[in-house]
Amino acid sequence: MIKIGIVATSSVIPKVEFEMGVEHLRRAGFQVEIHPIALNEYYFYPAGDEERARALIEFSMRPDLDVIWCGRGGYGATHLLPFLNHWKRSLKGRRLKKKTMIGFSDITALLEWYRVNFKWETIHAPMPSLRTFSVLKRSEWDNLMNLLKASLKKEKPKQEPFGLEPIFVPKDFKAVTAPLVGGNLAVWNALLGTPDQGSARGKILFLEEIQENLGRINRMMHHLEQAGGLNGCKGIVLGDFTECNDSVPAGLKMAPPEAPGRAAYLHTPPKEAMGFLRSSYTTIEGLDFIFRSVGERHRIPVFSGLPVGHGSSHHSLYLGKRHTLDRKGNFFINP
Repeated sequence: MIKIGIVATSSVIPKVEFEMGVEHLRRAGFQVEIHPIALNEYYFYPAGDEERARALIEFSMRPDLDVIWCGRGGYGATHLLPFLNHWKRSLKGRRLKKKTMIGFSDITALLEWYRVNFKWETIHAPMPSLRTFSVLKRSEWDNLMNLLKASLKKEKPKQEPFGLEPIFVPKDFKAVTAPLVGGNLAVWNALLGTPDQGSARGKILFLEEIQENLGRINRMMHHLEQAGGLNGCKGIVLGDFTECNDSVPAGLKMAPPEAPGRAAYLHTPPKEAMGFLRSSYTTIEGLDFIFRSVGERHRIPVFSGLPVGHGSSHHSLYLGKRHTLDRKGNFFINP
């Protein structure tokens, strides 16, 4: 029987949703152990940074656990990386039992750290505290279970090809096969300049996001470029960008009256005096502009439409494994 250890590395876990998710895993035939701190509360987190790191390290060292499944994302996982790096140094080359780590969103930082440092198998997938975890679509659940079993060497990874939409395709591009990395854009971007930043060199970069406006997404992508984060990247595939809307600033439509009353007018102008400074763009229009520009500057293919991330679909991805992306937008794992 596959034994899963669930840890809380980021934000406080919603108890009702989490209990439903754990029960769903148990009904599916898994043995599940929850770390004792998982449902605690300490300010924004289940526990302080060091205590959460100790919990993760404890489960990571357990030889009886096959899978480390993060209970929830949110934020705070990057805070654990200095503790993990210190722990790795203390091991002095001693090997641990390889496991599979599962999660997404804020867990992007941990998936990449364990993949790079311990060569663990990593799956970008829903977590037990997701409200709809127990009612995932059959195709989504089967996809996740297949990738999980493949990560434990019980069968070959299989996944139906995704049909993606082109944003930018170089004229001479036919197809690329390369390892897949990435995850949440804000987290991937936040690791730039740290010892644990991810590398897209020679790889296909997957990105998804939630509740970041188009201006911030644009800024993050320019930062990623200017920091060298796209050097050698073979292609970009975009998942869901949920609630990533345009924020348009406003300005005066007409000159204010002369004194008296001018200062008050400028401090608190009437609504009818204000207007948007520019046109407003839909999420699709904004992402097309941002990522088409990225593709043109780096001469790499960029496709969108991967049903992965914080949207209504919850397909899983096997990070670190070779995937193929062709000119027509067919994207699939290459076992």
